[in-house]
Amino acid sequence: MPLDPAVIRDNLLDYGARTFWALVVAAVALLIARAVRSVTMRSLARNRAQANVTVLLGNLAQLTVIAIGLLLILAIYTQGAFGWILASFSVVGVVIGLSLQDILKNFVAGVWVLIERPFRIGDSIEVGGYSGTVEEISFRTTQLRTDDGREVIVPNGTFMTSPVVNLTRFPTRRAAAWLVLPADAKAVTTEEIRDALAKTDGVSPEPPPSVELRSVADGKAQYLVTFWAANRDAALAQALHGLRARFPQGDVRIG
Repeated sequence: MPLDPAVIRDNLLDYGARTFWALVVAAVALLIARAVRSVTMRSLARNRAQANVTVLLGNLAQLTVIAIGLLLILAIYTQGAFGWILASFSVVGVVIGLSLQDILKNFVAGVWVLIERPFRIGDSIEVGGYSGTVEEISFRTTQLRTDDGREVIVPNGTFMTSPVVNLTRFPTRRAAAWLVLPADAKAVTTEEIRDALAKTDGVSPEPPPSVELRSVADGKAQYLVTFWAANRDAALAQALHGLRARFPQGDVRIG
């Protein structure tokens, strides 16, 4: 069957026009993708996000724009069949998403942790019943080293659903000790406590130490002494020694 020159001409003109618009879309998509990547990376850099997160999200933003451009090019060439093709891709995407939802959840949470930085490597945190020092933060998990030398691998999704206590977020932490004296002894004043702890290594002068009478029973008066320190455990041991030296007739113990 001979080919109709008019049909051939119309088809060539049609696909020529589609190719022209496809090239235009491709060029615009590439320019926008580069701009989006640059803006995303600059924004993350201003927020002091980690370098690997900055590169990753910049590349993901670029790929997203490129993917949209490819879909537009596909729509130009397929026209009426584009709806069926897009629906097929959507079904495949839903299936993949459902099968990898835990991995994707941990990945998204890991990106959030690396951007927002609620804690950093070297911080001591408590989460999900575990406490330890942050050794490594990856996109899927965070590794903790406990005080007794164990390694705890925490899925990053845990940080999105459970409270996280950062024990080293602030430079000082509060410590407390009980001072028990005979009930008939002279009442302890805040100035005496401050004098007793003034030369104690590790005790922070601000906020200043304080004392509060908590109870008087069985011939004993119980005072709660509180102070702030950068290294709580080390300063507490020194504070107990200082209080015992200042009040030898009393009983001093950890609060």
